[in-house]
Amino acid sequence: MTNDCLDIFTRPHHSLAGTVWHAPDRMTRLECSIESHPAPAIVCGLRDLRYVMVSRSFLALTDSTDEDWLSRSMYERNILEGVANYAAVKRALVNAQTIPQTRASLAMPDGTSRPVIVTGQPVTFGGQPCMLFTLTDIEAWQQTERHYDQLRTSVETAFATSTACMMIVDPADNFVTVANDSLCSLIGYSRSDLSGRSTDDIEIWPSGIASGAVRTKCGQRLECQISEATIMIADKAYALWTFQDVTNRRIDERNLAAAIEATISESKWLSHAILDNLALQSEPPRAVTPSGLNDLTARERDVLALICEGMDDKTMARTLNVSGNTVRNHVARVYSKIGVNRRVAAAAWARARGFGDGADRKTLLPSPVPVVTLQP
Repeated sequence: MTNDCLDIFTRPHHSLAGTVWHAPDRMTRLECSIESHPAPAIVCGLRDLRYVMVSRSFLALTDSTDEDWLSRSMYERNILEGVANYAAVKRALVNAQTIPQTRASLAMPDGTSRPVIVTGQPVTFGGQPCMLFTLTDIEAWQQTERHYDQLRTSVETAFATSTACMMIVDPADNFVTVANDSLCSLIGYSRSDLSGRSTDDIEIWPSGIASGAVRTKCGQRLECQISEATIMIADKAYALWTFQDVTNRRIDERNLAAAIEATISESKWLSHAILDNLALQSEPPRAVTPSGLNDLTARERDVLALICEGMDDKTMARTLNVSGNTVRNHVARVYSKIGVNRRVAAAAWARARGFGDGADRKTLLPSPVPVVTLQP
């Protein structure tokens, strides 16, 4: 096959006698592979140096049609024009060997050229030796690289300057790949100190990283809320750990819980003074100025004293040896004179004036009826 290959760099044109041209078979495996491959590709026969197949992506790259390339010779449209390593490409093409990646200028149908990286792979098509050329658009590749570099730079900057404390861990060995400035500031370690550190290191994570306990470089113990997410970097999965320091909040919560527990254990109920003050504050304002203790009759003072002791109307009626209606009338007059409308408020009013300790009851029993003795 080597003797049949033509040197396109030394011979202007050659047509091999007796060469039988085979039209491209659209159902061949090679054609299906080329058509489905995303890279621009074109196939050239080595015996007559004519193009026998071209991919859709190649036509899109060159903004051309099949007629611009098929059955045309490399002498008309040489895709190796301006090749960088001339000698190596010439030798590989003549010997039907693989052409390594090399830079070239692709001749466009409109007369312009486009810088590309081209590779060659010997193949057989239609029973004849051919060379499959695959191309990479340098301009598009450089633009993609620039876009990727910009994206990578922006992501790295956002990670490094984020106020959230974060680090990236390689799950294959659980070693820290990189930590951002916020995390380094929180725990007092530098990036180089954390890089390559295992997440099982008890010096920093005494109870394991998932526990939330973090020990700073100076030995302080922090309580953190920790979350983990999986991210992809260069097609590899990494673990992104995020830390939120909640030490002060947990201390406040524990202090509040302790204070509530102490209050409950020491006080089973609120004092009467607090209840009385609450009752007085909840009373609606009245237009009439309340009366004083001196405005109450002796019986009304007795009733007020019994109210302070917490008696209901029935108990008060039995204590005073009067009817229930009489007790209700006395209570109503007391309410009216002191300006309240509830027993709790009346008791609070009396206690606020030093009345209601039980020593104020002096006429709880009715006065005895005098006995008249008839003389014979």
